[in-house]
Amino acid sequence: MKIEYCTTKAQKKEYIKYRNALYAGDKSYVCTSEFVLLDTLFANTDFARECEVLPVLVKEEKKVVAQAIYIYNKALPYLQIGFFEADKDQQDAVDLILKEAKLLAKQRELKQVVIGLNGHISYGVGILTNRFDYKNSFDSNYNKYYYKEYFSGLQKQTLSTYRQEKKVMEQYLTVGGRYRIRKASLKNFYEEAELMRSLCEQTIAKTYLYFPTKAGHFYQLMRDLRPFLKDENLLFAEDEKGNTVGFLFWHPDFNQMLNGGKHYSTLGIAAAYLLRSKKIENAKLNAMGTLSPRVTSELLNELSRVMGDRYKTLETNFVWDNNLPSTHVNRRFFGEPHRKYEVYFYEVD
Repeated sequence: MKIEYCTTKAQKKEYIKYRNALYAGDKSYVCTSEFVLLDTLFANTDFARECEVLPVLVKEEKKVVAQAIYIYNKALPYLQIGFFEADKDQQDAVDLILKEAKLLAKQRELKQVVIGLNGHISYGVGILTNRFDYKNSFDSNYNKYYYKEYFSGLQKQTLSTYRQEKKVMEQYLTVGGRYRIRKASLKNFYEEAELMRSLCEQTIAKTYLYFPTKAGHFYQLMRDLRPFLKDENLLFAEDEKGNTVGFLFWHPDFNQMLNGGKHYSTLGIAAAYLLRSKKIENAKLNAMGTLSPRVTSELLNELSRVMGDRYKTLETNFVWDNNLPSTHVNRRFFGEPHRKYEVYFYEVD
């Protein structure tokens, strides 16, 4: 058994091929999660290019049995093990990945390794630990049920996503009116994405493992999604002086229009959108950042109004369980967590 670094295009394609084969036929897996993998693997964004990205395959007799991407960005003092995948009963292969990570961390004078962060929390974070029977929603991580066991005994932090019937969530909304809520102008997509980024720096900068991003980050991350978005999918709150004090980014759960366990081309995804988008019943609250609880409440009010009766349920993206204010807000509107994730850490000797 040996580690093989992916330095050629052919090796990177082998990385993708292994992932596709691993999830083929898995009805809970949807291939849209490959977008950020491809951006990272082939350095398709400025953020990926500013990171040190080292994809590896673990092979046993020429057969891939596990893989991961070592990622290092100078803005975060951890060596990351992202985009991890492995066959069942391959603890030796996983241990090889962990051992190699220690060596790389020492070379870079880093003291900790984090497992389950895919470069930046906006690119994806967390190893799923429950609800493997639920088809993954758009822009949430999914993995095989046995991954958690590979990292048992390591330090960890937990995350949750939430899901609720829209009509139930609406019972907890309060009357708004203090702030002006406007829809984004997506014909100025770059500028609106930059405004969202600047608000992230003001509102969620203290989120665990978050680190500042550079101009164009969210534009490049979201640009493939642009043809499927409407102005209503990005909402901004403004105070009486016209200052922007919060944002909310939501969209239909596009994964509902795709079959799980099947690979789609970009053209295939577009065709599914044209034919089946009206059948989507779940909406996704992808990200929100506000300067006060009142702004949060009014943005949720507007989200409810904009959604109308087109969607039956609303699902959130991840929330760190150690973020008590955000956890409290989510439990108030959405109840108990829907899915649970874990991120693992270990010290470099």
